[in-house]
Amino acid sequence: MRFLRYVFIVIFLISCRNGGEQQNKVEPEHVNNSDKHGNDDTLNYSEKEKADWQNYTSQKWYFSIEFPGDFEMYEGNLPAKTPVVNLYDVENDSQPPFAIHEPAVASYIAFLPEGFGVDGPGSTRKSLAEWDVHLPLSFTVDSQESTVYLLENGNPWAVNLSFNSPPPNWNQYGSIFIHYPVQNLRAECMNEAGEKIPMEKCDPLAGDKMKYFGGVPAEKRKTLNAILSSLEFLDPDKDRREISDLIKVRKPAKNAEIDSPFSIEGEARGQWFFEGQAPYELVDGNNNTLARGSVKAEGRWMTEDFVPFKAEVSFEAPNTKNGTLIFKRANASGKPEYDRVMRIPVKF
Repeated sequence: MRFLRYVFIVIFLISCRNGGEQQNKVEPEHVNNSDKHGNDDTLNYSEKEKADWQNYTSQKWYFSIEFPGDFEMYEGNLPAKTPVVNLYDVENDSQPPFAIHEPAVASYIAFLPEGFGVDGPGSTRKSLAEWDVHLPLSFTVDSQESTVYLLENGNPWAVNLSFNSPPPNWNQYGSIFIHYPVQNLRAECMNEAGEKIPMEKCDPLAGDKMKYFGGVPAEKRKTLNAILSSLEFLDPDKDRREISDLIKVRKPAKNAEIDSPFSIEGEARGQWFFEGQAPYELVDGNNNTLARGSVKAEGRWMTEDFVPFKAEVSFEAPNTKNGTLIFKRANASGKPEYDRVMRIPVKF
């Protein structure tokens, strides 16, 4: 196991040196950790930018996802016939299948419906619950078991998503691994005493810790996050309704300018609520959470008809010009195929 970890570290480093010559805006090695996404206000694609994206639906693993023309899908198996579905950047030097331990400059998403029986990468990490940045997800995950792998500047280079309840046909070990490409990488190994030691003597199983330094190209990160925001799981027992047939938001309108405080008004079918409430979240252009709460149904909500709702929202003005108001179906079951999300772009 120690040998395999060392081989992975070597491959990770060599691939980054080879990829460091690519021309792309790369995040600095050291940034203010309160602004982990570079404050570039470019994390969200507009509807116009996504007009020519393709859609892929897996009838076997019950998910659908949208992606741009410079990404491709792969569906096959890893060693030991472990199933995998990859969505990957065609500019990657390596070819699928992709799992977890791959070259650092690779850009891809790996769907692992039956898991993958190896330890995760050995770098600084946090649970998704501990990480204070919003991921643009349209489904429920286990935030305690989901892991964010971090560069030493606080930016993620990978995320592994685990579920409270697995999607249809997935088992309890199923997960999704998102791999952001890292350029200009360098690595250090520290022992339990905090002393730097040679890489060839690094043994994470004995308590040594790997630290990775480098940057993720901003445009690559933006693209992967936009793809991730389109991912939805499907209920095999029901036809999927259009989101506009489930919830309608009157205030604020799309691309409206908002100040604090502002009002939310709209209507949703009774199935959108649980005990008369449903969650919302306001994020800035870097997907940092500004406010969260619940809209409250006005009247009888245990119905198939539309029910009006309202909420009042206060927030601190962000450093970005744009943001998103996110409405989520109240899903007490935790099953991702029952999740639905509506996103309203706003301006500050």
